[in-house]
Amino acid sequence: MNVSEYLSGLNNESQEIFRQSINFKEKLGFLHNSASHIYEFSEIISDEQEKQMLETVSAQLESATYTLTLGLYRQAFSSLRLAFELGLATVYFSAYKLDMQEWFIGKNDIKWSKLINEEDGVLSKRFVEAFFKECVDRVEVYHSQAKKTYRNLSEFVHGNHQTWHEDGIKLTYDSQMIDLYLTHHENIVKIILFIAVCRYKILLTEEVKEDLHFIPEIFNHITEFRVIFGQS
Repeated sequence: MNVSEYLSGLNNESQEIFRQSINFKEKLGFLHNSASHIYEFSEIISDEQEKQMLETVSAQLESATYTLTLGLYRQAFSSLRLAFELGLATVYFSAYKLDMQEWFIGKNDIKWSKLINEEDGVLSKRFVEAFFKECVDRVEVYHSQAKKTYRNLSEFVHGNHQTWHEDGIKLTYDSQMIDLYLTHHENIVKIILFIAVCRYKILLTEEVKEDLHFIPEIFNHITEFRVIFGQS
C-alpha cells in the first residue's frame, strides 16, 4: 500500500467517526455555545492584545472540538489544554504587562506554574482580592479544579499509560471520550470565565451586562455574581 492509499484509509475511518459524532447534536451545541461565551466576553475588553488572546482561546476551543469529532481524541485533549493555558494567561498577563509584552515578542513563555501559583497566580486569593474582593473566598475551589483538570489533560499530552488504554492507537469511535472531553471543556470555560469576571469587573457596565447575560446563568450559585448582574 502506498502512502496515498494509507492516508486515504485513515481519512475514511475518521470521516466515519465524524458521522457518528455529529449525532450528539445537543452535546456539540453545548460545546459550541461555551466557546462562543469566551468570544463574547472578549468583545468587552478594550485592550487589543488581551482581546486578541481571548479570541484565540475561543477559536482553539472550537478547533479542539472539531478534532474530537474526527476521532483524534488525544489531539483534542492536547488542544483543550492549550486553550486552558492561554485563557488563564490572558488574565494573568492583563495584570503583568511586562510578561505579556515579552511573550508577544517571543522572549517569554507561558508557564503553568506561574499561572497557578498560590501566592500571586491568576487563581490566588491575592489576585482576586485586588480586583473583586467579594469573591476572594470563592477562588480556592476554582484553583483546585484548575490543577485537577490540567493534570488530567496533561496525561494525554505526555502519553501516560492509562491514556493509551482509553484513547487507543487506531482510529475508533468512543462515546466515553466524548463525555470526558465535554466534562473537561465545561470545567475549563467555567474557570476562565470566573477569573475573567473577577479581573474585568470594572468593565461591567449596564450595557455590557446585557451582552454577558449568560454569566449569571452559568454561575447561578455565586451570589456575588448575581448581585452585580442585578439578580437576587
